[in-house]
Amino acid sequence: MLSHFRQESLDVIVNIKNNNARLAMNTVKEEVKTLLERLPDDCTIEDIQYHLYVLEKIKKGIARAEKEGTISHEEVKKRLSKWITE
Repeated sequence: MLSHFRQESLDVIVNIKNNNARLAMNTVKEEVKTLLERLPDDCTIEDIQYHLYVLEKIKKGIARAEKEGTISHEEVKKRLSKWITE
């Protein structure tokens, strides 16, 4: 069930990213309503808390990437190569 929840979180984030201009006018309450509507009826309070946590972390990550930029996949591999052995 957790993998289903992760997919739901990702779907909501994709919608947030794709509709960024429209969501700028949305309230937090509207975003939570959208999340709750997408979760199954039998979800727990912990499930809801988890999704809110994930959504907030992803939104902060997107905002940071937009502000500070990102690095390429090749640069990530280069930086991590000292810790990862193939």
